[in-house]
This record gives sequence, structure tokens and C-alpha cells, in this order.
Amino acid sequence: KPLPGIDYRPPKLTRGADWVIRYYVKDPNTGQLRRIRIKVNHIKPERERVRVAREIMAAITERLALGWNPLRDATAPRSTVSVFEAYDAFLAVKRKEAEGQSVASYRSFINVFSDWLKKNGFAQPRPVACVSRETAVAFMDHLDSRDDVSPRTWNNYLSFLLTLHTWLIEHGYIAVNPFEGIRRKPRRLLAKKRRLLSADELGRLLEYLRAENPEYLAVCLLCYCCFMRPKEIALLRCGDVNLDRQLVFVSGEVAKNDRDSVRTIPDAAMPDLRRLNLSRPDWFLFGRNAGRGDDFRPGAQGVNQRKFEAFWSAHVRPALGFPEEVQLYSLKDTGITNMASAGIPINLVRQQADHSNVAITSIYLGLRRAEAVPELRGAQILPK
Repeated sequence: KPLPGIDYRPPKLTRGADWVIRYYVKDPNTGQLRRIRIKVNHIKPERERVRVAREIMAAITERLALGWNPLRDATAPRSTVSVFEAYDAFLAVKRKEAEGQSVASYRSFINVFSDWLKKNGFAQPRPVACVSRETAVAFMDHLDSRDDVSPRTWNNYLSFLLTLHTWLIEHGYIAVNPFEGIRRKPRRLLAKKRRLLSADELGRLLEYLRAENPEYLAVCLLCYCCFMRPKEIALLRCGDVNLDRQLVFVSGEVAKNDRDSVRTIPDAAMPDLRRLNLSRPDWFLFGRNAGRGDDFRPGAQGVNQRKFEAFWSAHVRPALGFPEEVQLYSLKDTGITNMASAGIPINLVRQQADHSNVAITSIYLGLRRAEAVPELRGAQILPK
């Protein structure tokens, strides 16, 4: 709630040569109180001028207490709209523009923030302009205190909330972004907590899935051999897989970089992938099938990519005794590294991974293949 003396100063009437109502509000650009003046000299007679001035001051005082700010509202005509109505407006637009899974992520971020707001002064609807810098900092501090929010997730929340409130500025709901200026967590805290699979782990994985779940084995092979992301795999249709030509088509509509691409299926993966049922080209390769959580057969509706991770965590990792850092996405890292180690030129590895340049592929390889430089190893720079 706006605080008198800090966020505003109530109006007062000054009588003299000029009759002026003066009050102060916080300038959204500077954060300092700025004076607003309203002349009432033109109202005659004097008794009527006093009456009207008092009515004006009472109305201004009431609006200021509710969060009204004329400096802000000059650039944000929708600033009195409820914060939750404003967020719903954002989601309504994004449902028409973004992919379903992206919208689900937006909704998840907004739900967490909205639930926190309702417990911290927004139980009753308040104008969206009341989400202040102090509110933003308090929420990010709340996330910091949660054990289940990693530095990477914290940064994801910050990025989304910056994007959300930038949209609100562009559409006249607010004048300044309350999350602007909050620093992201440093890169050193964001190291991915996953590692490559060893040859033994990879062999045990293939043996287990061949016996237990051939469809999920196909998910793993597309990740390991074709370097596909779980989201891309979830949105594949049966018609995107051409086993005769050993190709998988990835539409730019689902690819991370928005480009169409094809991935080559290695000979070694063909026997397992030939077990897939591709008889319905328009169906999703991995369907959202009712019943058991381990059913990944083709279907009219596509599976949510989170189901891939859930099955890995609930079934694969416990069955094979993999540590937590061995994740589904570790298969992509392992595949890129193993293909490069097998002598495949890095430009072809880059093409299979659909990276924009070789430098990104090299990041995946990291320092795992590094060797000591003979010249540096033999340098005699210490006194004998």
C-alpha cells in the first residue's frame, strides 16, 4: 500500500494571489517526490472556490491512497487494471502467438508469482502499478530462500518476469519495469549438474530398454544418435521419420533455432528404430496415451516432454542405479562427445546437432578431450 510521506504527500490548499492545490507523488523515472500544482483561481465566488478545492483534495487523497499516480498514469493509461487481470491479458495474447508448452511455462511462472502476491498484500485485487521494485526484490529473495529453486531456475524466473513486465509497459499497464536492474546469478553458479554416460552405463541402458520399453528406447536413441532435444522429440510425427532414407525431419516450428533440419540415423540404431509403428504419418511418434505412465506408443495427441524426464527419474535411473547427474539429456552430451571421439569431422557433428557454428559444438565437447601440449609440458622454466 502506498505510504504517505514516502510515496506521496497529500494535497494542501495555498491561498494568496494564486489559490493553488499542491501535492507530491513519486516520479517513476527518478524515484523522487515531485510536486503537482492545480490552480483554482478561476472558480468564483470565493466560498464556492473553497468548497470545490476541498472536494478536489478529498478525491486526490483517496486516489493517492489507492495507488494512483498521475505521472505514471500519463504513460500507463491502464495502470489501474488489477494485477491479475493484466497477467491474464498477457497470457491471452501469448496463447495466440506461442507454442502450447511455452504458454504452459508462462502460466506456471505467473501462478507462482501470483500465489506469492496473494500472501503478501495482494489478497484483495490491487492495481498492477502497485507491483513495485520492493515487491520484485522481495519475491526474488523468497525464491532465493527455497531449497528447490536452483540458481538456473532463479535466473529463469527473473528473465520471464522481466519479459512479462516489459510487455505490460508496451501495452500501457505500467510505466517502469519493477524487475529492471535485478542482477542475474553469476555464470559460475549455473554449471550443469550432469555428466556423460560411461560405455558400461550406455550398454546397460540399451539392454534394459530393449527388454522393458522399446518406444522409450527410441526416445533415447534419437537423443543419443541424432542429438535431438526432448522438446523436438515430443513434437515429432510418424511421417517425420523416413527409415528407408535413414533421416528424421525436424520442423523449424519445433526446433530451438527455428530452422528446418534433418538428422541422419546411424546404421547401428536402425534395428531398434525399425520396431516403431509408423503406420499413421499424421500421428505423433510418441503419444499422450491414457493409462500407464510408461506408454509411449504413437498417438493422435503428442506427449508432454516432461513425461520423458519423469520416466527417466522414476524408472530408468532407479532400475540401473544411475546417479542423479546421469540424466536423459546426458545422452545428447554423450552422443556428441562419442561421435567426435570416433573420428567424425566436427563440422559433420555440428550439422547433426544443428548447432549454428562449430564453437557451440566445441562447448559440448568441453575439456573432456583435451590433452597436454608437449611443448608446454617440456618447458624448463624453473631453476635447477
